[in-house]
Amino acid sequence: MSSLRVLTVCTGNVCRSPAAAVMLRQEMIDAGLSGDVEVGSAGTSWEAEGMPMDDRTELALVRAGYERPFEHTARTIHLTELLAWDLVLGMTAEHVQRLRRMAEQAPDGDSGPEIALWRRFDPEIAASALETEIAVDDPWYEGQGAFDRTIVQMQRSLPAILAHVQESLDQRRGR
Repeated sequence: MSSLRVLTVCTGNVCRSPAAAVMLRQEMIDAGLSGDVEVGSAGTSWEAEGMPMDDRTELALVRAGYERPFEHTARTIHLTELLAWDLVLGMTAEHVQRLRRMAEQAPDGDSGPEIALWRRFDPEIAASALETEIAVDDPWYEGQGAFDRTIVQMQRSLPAILAHVQESLDQRRGR
């Protein structure tokens, strides 16, 4: 059983959130935390449910140095599942708002997960930035270059997300 569960969320769960999960899993492996942290991904929309990761996302991940296979089937987040995660990272303010509204429907006494924007952890983002200003770019309607840029954009947040996860694990362990 993992000590901490981290979920990445975008709209369709075929490009940004599965890529973020691949990168985050690798970060946990490299940090020796893969046995302590479970990473998953989901979408806020049902439209792509059951689909594999977008081919352009896979290519962008390979170009960035991540190794196949990328096991993935798109799925939609629901309240019961949302409440099973500890940290949920949305790609846009809209995702975060939708997740927070969903968490508000939790039964009394269930505080739900910590919900934050992925790029809130980007060192290039000012602490004063509004949530609406720090979305992970959606490459869906653009060419391969946009997918490559989105991967690079998301990678900037990885060190701070890792530090946050490590801090959360330490708090759970009473350190």
